[in-house]
Amino acid sequence: MQAAAGGVGVHPWDLAGTAGCWGWRSSRRDPAALTPARCPAHPGPQGSLTTHVLNTATGLPAARLALRLAQLQEPGAQWRELAQRWTDEDGRCLPLLPPGQAKAGTYKLHFETAAYWESLGYSSFYPFVEVVFTITDPTQKLHVPLLISPYSYTTYRGS
Repeated sequence: MQAAAGGVGVHPWDLAGTAGCWGWRSSRRDPAALTPARCPAHPGPQGSLTTHVLNTATGLPAARLALRLAQLQEPGAQWRELAQRWTDEDGRCLPLLPPGQAKAGTYKLHFETAAYWESLGYSSFYPFVEVVFTITDPTQKLHVPLLISPYSYTTYRGS
């Protein structure tokens, strides 16, 4: 641990400049007692958006599923595509909105479920799934998981 400005001790891996890093602060009463403290170089949280897709028919992650993120543009109610991803072997992908890029507004995640099920030899009742949601606090980390089977899906707001 190295000392940083303001008497805050920072782990060496936090010195790499990652947003939202945490270091450790010691108490004046008990200098040996360390408590978490935000790195002075990164004063506040920066929101991000991630997803995770699980195949509930097999109980496994949904790998190689295509998805897109779009944001509603006002006025005119037009969707502007922001990102395209494929899920990895764990059913996850790179952040759709990396830290610091989230903005308040209405967004849509579009998941290509028919192509995914066809690749596994199944037909799907839902050719795609669209999840529309609103970001009101862009500093929060948002996680939107999707659980799918050929005849159903569900989603929720994770963290």
